Amino acid sequence: MKVKVNILLFFVIICLGACSSIKTVSQKSDTQLNAYTDGDISYKNQFRFKSMFFESQRLKALEEFEKAAALMEQCLSIDPFNADAHYEMALLYITNERTDDAVFHAEKSFELNPNNIWVIQLLSQLYQISGNNQGELNAYKNLVDKDPSNIEYQFLLATAYSKTGNYKKAIQVYNKIESQIGVNEDLSVMKEHLYITMGDVELAADEIIKLIAAFPNEMRFLGMLAELYQANDLTEKSIGIYNEVLSLEPKNPAANIALAEYYRVNNNHLKAFEYLSFCFDNDVFDLQMAFQILSSYFKMAIEDQKYLDPLLSLLNKALISHSEEASIFGLSGDIHFHLNNSKKAFEAYESSLNYGATEYLMWSRYLLLGLELLEYDRVYENGLKAIELYPFQPTLYLFTGFAASYNKEYEKSLSLFKKGVNYVVNNTPLKAEFYSYLGDAYHSVGDDNKSDECYEKSLDLIPDNIVVLNNYSYYLSLRGKDLEKAERMSKQCVELVPDQSTYEDTYGWVLYKQKRFNEAKEWLGKAINTGDNSPVILEHYGDVLYNLGEKKEALEYWKKAKGAGGNSELLNKKVREGVLHE
Repeated sequence: MKVKVNILLFFVIICLGACSSIKTVSQKSDTQLNAYTDGDISYKNQFRFKSMFFESQRLKALEEFEKAAALMEQCLSIDPFNADAHYEMALLYITNERTDDAVFHAEKSFELNPNNIWVIQLLSQLYQISGNNQGELNAYKNLVDKDPSNIEYQFLLATAYSKTGNYKKAIQVYNKIESQIGVNEDLSVMKEHLYITMGDVELAADEIIKLIAAFPNEMRFLGMLAELYQANDLTEKSIGIYNEVLSLEPKNPAANIALAEYYRVNNNHLKAFEYLSFCFDNDVFDLQMAFQILSSYFKMAIEDQKYLDPLLSLLNKALISHSEEASIFGLSGDIHFHLNNSKKAFEAYESSLNYGATEYLMWSRYLLLGLELLEYDRVYENGLKAIELYPFQPTLYLFTGFAASYNKEYEKSLSLFKKGVNYVVNNTPLKAEFYSYLGDAYHSVGDDNKSDECYEKSLDLIPDNIVVLNNYSYYLSLRGKDLEKAERMSKQCVELVPDQSTYEDTYGWVLYKQKRFNEAKEWLGKAINTGDNSPVILEHYGDVLYNLGEKKEALEYWKKAKGAGGNSELLNKKVREGVLHE
């Protein structure tokens, strides 16, 4: 940026300098004629000089700088001591970025005409570009000497003193400017920075205190003083100033932020929350800062529950002030997910996704929570969107397929499971799960052979997969097929997980299908005693009792099954007629 400013200044100088040079030549032409005729330069050469000089100026205006420079070189071959020609030559070298040559001609012009302000300005700029700090300083000294009332020159002189490390001199110049224009923010801040560089914090503070006295209604100067103290480890002074700011302006954002940070650093987080609360109420923080603060306190709340309520309070404020920001809703979802607030986490994740979030983990958690909350329609609809974004992530097919199954859309679930299993790589448990659910899906559409095939594949991968063992054995028993195999698998379930009514019911039912009614009664009784009043188990128990000749008791259990919610046509017929129907 700085280089661009210098170039702009050069072109301003070029234009102004051109006018100056032309005027100078015109003014000098008569006297030069006399001089030349005295023998210094012939009249003929004087005429050539003037013609080439003005032609060079014309070409420069047309930006034909190389041609202009060639003519100006010829001018200097005629009159090597012409200050104006050297000045113009310096300007032309600048356009070609030949800084050293430009410096040479500018210095030559200054030697020949040390009173030309344009030449001195040009030299100061050239010294600045070439890094000649002392040369730049001397140039600005010269300018100030020639025009002591020029404030701009004085500012530039102070800057030049700073570059050479003479900070005291720079401050003296700034003080002189201040005596001319009065107390000024820019001046005070520049002096403050110089005092800090010199290691004098108190004098730096005095400059800001001077600003506060001059502009008592400007609260930010108090803030600047507090920041100065804070940056230099004068913490107590800093806190005192911030409290003074809040006594005058309770909603001052900078003071609230600073005090919140002070108490955070000193591990008084609950106090910090008080000041942060104001900031969130007034939308002081941008999205990134709000997210960072909430994330930081989320980690703390995980370790210490006392920070949980303040965190949730800040979170709710952030959701209001950043009401359409995906990241804040995503963080809200993470917080509630950690707290096992499934409903709130699900809704927050959905909002985040609607506002443009695309993270795979968020999609995965959202779908999983939706299944937990029985939100099958939303899981299916949004699961398809997730699959579009991440077509090679098998778990998305699994969750979306679940939702379709639970909605009894078995063909859709079957299609999703079939696609998803192809993307499972180096994950035996997940592949076994897919084959398990494929077995269920094929059973639901009536393809028993493929159902059995998928269950077998699942068990090949994980032989003690208890869900597969249970479902596979139950479906075999319903068909009356491979009952010995079904009994073996079901028995494995009750041995692996004792006192689980679902597995006890399946085992009892397999025994029933083998006509081992007394054993079936024992296991179905265990299932009921476990506390499961499922209509299916009650109906099964009634069927066993009927086959054991306990028909009155059988009818009672069929009625219990109906009272527990059973409503199949077969059960209703049993209750109505008091006779077993299979």
